[in-house]
Amino acid sequence: MKSVAQALGGLLVAAACFAAQPAWAQGFPEARATINGCTTGTALGSATLIETPSAEGIKNVTVMVSAAGLAPGKHAVHIHEVGACTPTCAAAGSHVDLGPFGNNLPVTANHPYHSGDLINLQIGANGTGSMTHVTSRIAVSAGNLSIFDADGASIVIHALPDTYCAANPGDPNCAGGGRTACGVLRRVR
Repeated sequence: MKSVAQALGGLLVAAACFAAQPAWAQGFPEARATINGCTTGTALGSATLIETPSAEGIKNVTVMVSAAGLAPGKHAVHIHEVGACTPTCAAAGSHVDLGPFGNNLPVTANHPYHSGDLINLQIGANGTGSMTHVTSRIAVSAGNLSIFDADGASIVIHALPDTYCAANPGDPNCAGGGRTACGVLRRVR
């Protein structure tokens, strides 16, 4: 059972991530999610995705995730193909894998090359952590790499670290195992 301090910590982390957009991100396409526990539905954190163009015109998306109330250690984080986290976190579907040769089932088939594969989130001994990652595999705005198709997208934090399936691609847990938390991504700009 979660303590009041842990629950409040999750809300504070979520509020901090949503409080202010970085100055460099003003006016760029943005998406956000409140990340809730898969078993409790309690807010555990937040995600912000901000798309900026590179000097070459490539869409770079900065993914910022903050969480509290999770077990210490590394947790896999992925963008999933459906914008749903209920009735269970399984509603989020598999990892986003855009493009003409996308292959997301089974999840280990094209891992770690899915469009939605991100780096691990490190949770400290106090149960909190954050990560920032830049990817050019997805986009917030319209286009071929947009995560916002007819059924949207979600961000999922898994129970285990992502080992990127290099050592044992047949291991069903190499992409992070079970789902711990999920948030539906919503475009805000």
